Amino acid sequence: MMMSHCNTELTELQVFKTVLYHCVIIIALPVISFFTSKIFFFDGILGLNNVPSNVYSAGVAVIVLHIALGAFIYRAYFDDRSRTSVKRD
Repeated sequence: MMMSHCNTELTELQVFKTVLYHCVIIIALPVISFFTSKIFFFDGILGLNNVPSNVYSAGVAVIVLHIALGAFIYRAYFDDRSRTSVKRD
């Protein structure tokens, strides 16, 4: 009985770490990609004005956000299915 309790806590901790990791990625990557693309690419290399640079950088951030959300959904969907199939065996 004690072993079952430990396994439950371990899997809950693993799930928490996975969700926390993806939350940080979903929050941090779009912000980092916005400023990185704005400063180095759109302002630096292309030399765009402030408004177009902000708009294009926001577009990059939205694309990165969708990729991060897609990765989270993919991981949640397929990780959950593999665990349920293991439990049935």
